[in-house]
Amino acid sequence: MRLTTTLLTGALLALAGAATAQTPSPAPTAAPSPQERAQAEAAAVRARAAAALQARTEADAAAKAGGMRMAGPMAAAQLVYGDYSCTHNAWDASGKRLNFIPKGVIQLNANGTYRYLDGNTTGRYTYDPATRQVTWLTGYFAERGAVKTTFSTVDKAGQLDIELTTGTGTQNWSCGCGRK
Repeated sequence: MRLTTTLLTGALLALAGAATAQTPSPAPTAAPSPQERAQAEAAAVRARAAAALQARTEADAAAKAGGMRMAGPMAAAQLVYGDYSCTHNAWDASGKRLNFIPKGVIQLNANGTYRYLDGNTTGRYTYDPATRQVTWLTGYFAERGAVKTTFSTVDKAGQLDIELTTGTGTQNWSCGCGRK
């Protein structure tokens, strides 16, 4: 994330410098003509486009070198604690529609514990705000193997996107918490 921030900062500085370098300073005796102003604006636009293209190229090169590829900077997010209602998003090929199958409730607590379903299955988790990843240490989700869980906010409410690998394939769950 620091690499992306550094690249974006460098691109903005290059953009400001290029726009300044490309924009001719007006002569002290005469104001620039409309054609000269249009040319200066066009040069500034070209400079901004070149800087943006350079930043994108550098970010893609960093991603190919093993870094994380992001469309833009990802801000750290504070995890929302509370009850998350979950659904399994399953594609029904014969009906050509997406079915939302209820999968229960996950209760996330601020002390690093969680409960799944009826409250009898408990476990521990950690959360990394920089990557927005929840790691299940014990309990139901830890027992399921490699479970990828990403936290996001939607209209200031919490959402967990869970990807479970099962014997029949991958299941994608969406879990939402109405707390704000």
